[in-house]
Formats: sequence, structure tokens, C-alpha cells
Amino acid sequence: MNIEEWSGYEVSEGVLEDAANWIALLDSNTLDEKGQIAFYEWLQAQPAHQHAYLELSEMWAKSSCLKSMEHLVEKSQVLSFPNQLSKHDSEPETLPPSSSPAWAYSLALGLIFVGLSMPLIQQFV
Repeated sequence: MNIEEWSGYEVSEGVLEDAANWIALLDSNTLDEKGQIAFYEWLQAQPAHQHAYLELSEMWAKSSCLKSMEHLVEKSQVLSFPNQLSKHDSEPETLPPSSSPAWAYSLALGLIFVGLSMPLIQQFV
């Protein structure tokens, strides 16, 4: 999935690459005052720059957050269950037949019929 599919806004590959480069520079904390001014000028130059920066910086922040929380996620483990079934336990268990009475189906169908015919009955009353 690319940025256009989930944002609905078409951004050129060059603008996305520039935004990614700016995000990496900002994250590294190596920009001096001139670099920050250049970033703000780039950001204000076109609405596409602002959109690309917003979308990519949100993804960058989410991925950074996930990486910093990695130690909190429990690792999955495969648990073995004992296999001590007797011959009687290994036979499939049959379910008892349905306990609803036969008249319940007729009642349900009758109520459906009455509900569907109510508009017709109300016309004549």
C-alpha cells in the first residue's frame, strides 16, 4: 500500500523521498540553524511537502514507539498439553438432540406470517 491509497492525496516520489530525508535529519538532531531554516522553507514551499511530511512523520513516530515498547511484549511460547486419554475418552462425543419442542418452529413461522401480514390487515381496519 502506498501513501496515495490511504491518504487520498497524490504525492510524487521525489517529494516523499525529500520528506523522508528531512525526517531522518530531524531525528538525528544534527541540523544546525541553517538546516532548520532550510527545512522550514522546504515545508512552506508546497502543500505537497507539508502533506508528505505529516504522513511520513506519523509513520516514523509510530514505528519508533513500537520499537521502544518491544521489551514489553511477551514472547510467544508453545505449550505442550499431556496426551493421556483413555480409550473411552478418545471416542467422539455425540451431542444430545435439540431440546426445543416441535411446536416452537410452528409458532415462529406463525409469528413471522402475522408480522408480514400486519400492513395488509391494517389497510382494512
